[in-house]
Amino acid sequence: MNDTPSIKQIVIDFIYIREQLKILFKDKIEYQPIVDFILAKDYLDDNLEIPFPRMKDIEEATGLKSHILRKLLLQMHNHIFGFTNNLKLSFNKVLYHFTINYYGKNCYFIMDKLEHLPRVGENISLPFVKAITNINWFYVEEIQHEFQDTTQNIHITLKVGSYNSFWHFRKDQALELNEVGFRDSLDLSDSQLKKKVYSNNHWHKYK
Repeated sequence: MNDTPSIKQIVIDFIYIREQLKILFKDKIEYQPIVDFILAKDYLDDNLEIPFPRMKDIEEATGLKSHILRKLLLQMHNHIFGFTNNLKLSFNKVLYHFTINYYGKNCYFIMDKLEHLPRVGENISLPFVKAITNINWFYVEEIQHEFQDTTQNIHITLKVGSYNSFWHFRKDQALELNEVGFRDSLDLSDSQLKKKVYSNNHWHKYK
């Protein structure tokens, strides 16, 4: 089995931590053409719709030959992710992304400071969103962590009502058994999902 990582994927991975590359390799002159190339465009800005670069694009912009470019990219990658890595990634900024699913609609906002991270199943009152949702009592459905550049993005999904551990288990089971699709779990309310899950169940009649 070839354990050498894909060069193309290394470039894409570096794009997701491009701000850190500038710091990690600031004293490494040999890597600067690559770092400068990756920093030159914001490939992750959806509004710009810039495609990920090809190796040929990097070669032409940096003036590096293919074998030299490959060698340098592997060295950079090994400095960060190799067993003898001596460079440490740092995500010193945290953003909390809240998405509220309510009655088939969504409300979204961001916090940059939060004293305590809520856990799955905990109830949350948000009186400041009532003008939008017409309700202020929710529970934490899901928490996901995403790391990009120097930021840890924590995505917190809230739903209306109170957490039901049995329904949470039953919904996961329905997804695993393909009784409902993943798209359904995103688009349908709990009430709609329950009707779909329990409609063909002989021992549970949902009304």
